[in-house]
Amino acid sequence: MKFLFAFSFTCIAGVLFLNYCHKPEVKSLTTDTESAFSLPEGSNQLIGSLTQSLKRPQAERIDDITNDDYIVECESKSLIKEEGDIDSQQQYLKSLYNSTSQDRMLEYALFAELPDGKAKFDLLLEYNEKFPNNPLVMMEALHLCDNSSKKKCDKNFIDTAISSDKDNGAMWLQSVFYFASQDNDEEMVKSISGLAKTSLFNERHGERIRRYAQALAGSNIPDFYANAASGIGIEAARVAGYSHIVNWCKEGLNDIEKVSACLSLGRNLEKRSTILLSQLVGIAIQRLIHEADGNTELIQLLEIEKKQLTKPWGSESFIKASSLMNHDEKLLRNWLDNFDEFGEVESLNVLIEEAKSLSQTKGLSLCTH
Repeated sequence: MKFLFAFSFTCIAGVLFLNYCHKPEVKSLTTDTESAFSLPEGSNQLIGSLTQSLKRPQAERIDDITNDDYIVECESKSLIKEEGDIDSQQQYLKSLYNSTSQDRMLEYALFAELPDGKAKFDLLLEYNEKFPNNPLVMMEALHLCDNSSKKKCDKNFIDTAISSDKDNGAMWLQSVFYFASQDNDEEMVKSISGLAKTSLFNERHGERIRRYAQALAGSNIPDFYANAASGIGIEAARVAGYSHIVNWCKEGLNDIEKVSACLSLGRNLEKRSTILLSQLVGIAIQRLIHEADGNTELIQLLEIEKKQLTKPWGSESFIKASSLMNHDEKLLRNWLDNFDEFGEVESLNVLIEEAKSLSQTKGLSLCTH
């Protein structure tokens, strides 16, 4: 299952350059700057000190797990599609335009290639007019606002989008991306503050992949695994606007308010994001600030955290477990469900343990599926 392997390491490579940021000369910074962005008392997503080890809840496994590390290795299946298959799938997605089903109309708005002159952003707004406040739709529309000159991507639209999922820090993050691309410091700081006050953080990564696979269930290739693989590829191609944010933090190291906002954002991304790339960017942002302040102790703690997050990727168990999802649909669906609830790293750890359990109970019979 090479597509998952490549996707994970693409995420890691995307932030490696952040670890080599030039250390600028700045005045000393203190942890007092973080107070304006701390989470409210009683929040179940408290960030707390970097010295605290905050972990996501453990996901349920399929079966009881033993200490046996054995994972069945099956012959790899080809995921390469014929050009005609890809064209056929796109034609199927385009045909959903004529559907009266709310789900099919949503899938068309999210995934279909549009005719010339038709913009995805406008289509999402049209869907929202018919079926208001769908968080998945509004998050995607807000995502498309990044680096956009669309007149409709104004403060009113941003507020409307956030209100559809206001307790989700990932929606506020999309507004941070947008205001960063517009060089709007004031709204960036407000959005980061709003993000820190939210009670959950879900980028809906697994939901979009699962929705894409389900959208193609009625096509000429109804295989859930093959379609989920395509969905993962599409999801991996989504570009996050972190470069604007990193530059903003790098250039604001003499501004106490910006430093406070960047530390808050970095810690929220590290501890709360469900996506490994975002967690690593969060670590890199914090490191940038602590390097400027000469705080080697906190830099070491961040390095330990980064190693813990990236430890599973590329391991033999990871490769075998990922491949096994090709032969057990329940394993794949469970991984997608766990992704949004528990995050990319924990969902991978769960996947590996579930693959071990299935290997012990079903053995080579898994390869016949």
